[in-house]
Amino acid sequence: MTDWRETIEQMMATVSPEIRKVALGVGAVFSTLDEDAAQVYIHPDFVDHEASEGVGGGPAGYLDTARYMNSAFSEAAWTPLQIFASGDRYAMVITFSGVHSGEFMGIPATGRRVEVRHLHFFRVEDGKAIEHWGARDELTLLRQIGVFTPEHATPADAGVGVG
Repeated sequence: MTDWRETIEQMMATVSPEIRKVALGVGAVFSTLDEDAAQVYIHPDFVDHEASEGVGGGPAGYLDTARYMNSAFSEAAWTPLQIFASGDRYAMVITFSGVHSGEFMGIPATGRRVEVRHLHFFRVEDGKAIEHWGARDELTLLRQIGVFTPEHATPADAGVGVG
């Protein structure tokens, strides 16, 4: 079986050097909370289109979000699974994992391990990420920390045996 790092390296070979540098740098900023790296990889005019109103932009806003996630989930990690790039945009499929060890969206720590898929889309300008859109499997995350317990895990599961 191929290691995820080897798979990502193979995919990265098809991505322009500028996009590759930014994609890996943005992920590193999330993981390390390195303020200097945030200045290198996050554009001063960075906008997170999925953030709540009032959440700041630029490197400081990105770091605030990363700090929040790292405080809510110890051992927080992004594991890249796929990357696609075209022009000044790239998309990454990642697995987010960690232990729910701090307050998350008003939910007290449960100590439960989570592992969910995310889709992240970025636009790059001047060698830095300037825009972000994301899609996360929040229902699975809420199920894994025990606050959402539906009868069926997914809408597709609800249709099992129907037909």
